[in-house]
Amino acid sequence: MGQFDLRRAAPLLLVALVFCLLPLVISKSMLPEATRIVVLAGCAMSLNLLVGATGLISMGQGLFFGLGAYVVALGTIRFGMGYGAAAALALAICLPLSIIVALISLRAKHLFFGLLTMAIGQVAFVFVSRNYKLTGGDDGLVGVVLPKWLDNDLAQHYFAIIVLVLAGLVLLRLLASPFGATLGAVRDNPDRVASLGGNPKLYEIAAMVGGGLLGTVFGIVWSGTEGSVEPGLLSWVTSAMLLMMVALGGRSMFLGPLIGAVILEVTRAILQSKSTNADLVVGIVVITCAVFFPEGVGPRLQQLFAGLKLRRTPAQTPAAKTTEMGGRA
Repeated sequence: MGQFDLRRAAPLLLVALVFCLLPLVISKSMLPEATRIVVLAGCAMSLNLLVGATGLISMGQGLFFGLGAYVVALGTIRFGMGYGAAAALALAICLPLSIIVALISLRAKHLFFGLLTMAIGQVAFVFVSRNYKLTGGDDGLVGVVLPKWLDNDLAQHYFAIIVLVLAGLVLLRLLASPFGATLGAVRDNPDRVASLGGNPKLYEIAAMVGGGLLGTVFGIVWSGTEGSVEPGLLSWVTSAMLLMMVALGGRSMFLGPLIGAVILEVTRAILQSKSTNADLVVGIVVITCAVFFPEGVGPRLQQLFAGLKLRRTPAQTPAAKTTEMGGRA
């Protein structure tokens, strides 16, 4: 268990600063894409509370991401609610839903756990895509009503960054607590946790609830920054994309999902403007990263930086060592 302090939060704050400065160096047309990366990175980090911290390979994070987006869209468009009230409603719905999903899916382990989470997400996807009167069906909903302080691209970008930083600080604090240490123990050896009097399943349920709530938060942000929603947000494709970001960046590293989101989305954005085969090339990039960086790009970068630090540290000469030993003697 690590102690939570500013040093642990420094990389997150540095990344946030970089995103804050992006509007100064990129065109206005690219700003929505940068905001999209921030939101997806945050949702991938929420998924890593399950995958990296607890060892639960969930394929249903899109359910909570889409839930947050759709509740806000429905609340503001269909029922005349304010953005804040609709966001609160989304979180209120997410809490019992995440508990129900956890109780059902945790009846299975490993592969079948992932399949159960995916199946539950697909049920929600089919319901939303077929219900034209309420959700707009396959067409989705357009025209999310936003407050005045959120009605331009720059405000939406900074809003997404603020939520990312707050969610990241919550995750860092959580992982540095005894609860976070216990999640790691449950991931590594649940039988030992049970033999010491703990309840591994209870901790797994708590992790799924926490991951679901944070995923819903970023779904809320998505509806506020995109202004529209569509059923694909709830599908297994979105869940697989988020899981790919976690694996690509490295699940053992706190900022790994963010690194994965940047690699995946920046590559896609660049290629889509130049080629009709963007998805094919993105797939090749992902396969290449998986072959050469099986633990993720993030941990490999961490090793490279650590190696550079060691090289810069001046090594003691044999004479210096002898003098030091003689002095001690």
